[in-house]
Amino acid sequence: MKKSAIIVSLLMVFASASLAAAHEFILVPQQWQAYHEGQKLPFSLASSHSFMHSEELEAEKNVSASYQGNSVELFANKPYLTWDGSVTLKGGEAAILSAHRKGAVWSKTTKGWQEGDASSLKGVILSKKFEKFAKSILPVDGKTGHFDRRVGHALEIIPVDNPLTARVGDDIRIKVLFNGKTISPEHIFATYKGFSDTENTYAYTTEPYGEGVAKIHLSNSGLWMVRVEHVAEGDGSRYESHVMRATLTFPIEK
Repeated sequence: MKKSAIIVSLLMVFASASLAAAHEFILVPQQWQAYHEGQKLPFSLASSHSFMHSEELEAEKNVSASYQGNSVELFANKPYLTWDGSVTLKGGEAAILSAHRKGAVWSKTTKGWQEGDASSLKGVILSKKFEKFAKSILPVDGKTGHFDRRVGHALEIIPVDNPLTARVGDDIRIKVLFNGKTISPEHIFATYKGFSDTENTYAYTTEPYGEGVAKIHLSNSGLWMVRVEHVAEGDGSRYESHVMRATLTFPIEK
């Protein structure tokens, strides 16, 4: 069994991707003391190396968000480089918001990394498709039922233990699904808002054990983010590999 290890910080440099492609895609809800049925909840979709503020405004055609199976209208917030939306919270169970950044192909060429493939670029050495998924889980009137329900993303983080009833000092277990089946990513990273402004720096790292389950130690209150990556085979023509990333955010009380 592999044991998790708390680290002060971890800097990951994704040398095989462009800076734009390496951004994490994060659903950041407005933080309140409590969430109630009927409240209008604003949220932002951030694209960033430094969590949780955004560093890049994704192309409008590539981003979408939903709540309880319904699409949410998004608006560009150019000063903050985010796509913003809002939902009216429904009661009776946990609220799960989700978002998707559609796949985009990037290629390493003789002139560096560029968006596109061999059909549109010259000097292509290799091509990868990058796709990103994001979720956020919130309690509504203290109700947290169905906190572990799936939204159907190709790569999805599912809590095994309820993060909405956890407190600082607790451990929670999570698992990762790829096309609905449990997988064991090589690494799972977690951090919380305000931990560090250094790019690609996380408060915690761990590895799955047993049946693909991993533990996250919650060392601080605030908005937490868990992040995973999975690389699948490409389509055999346009790109050699399909790099998928998923994030999950949730609030932790003291």
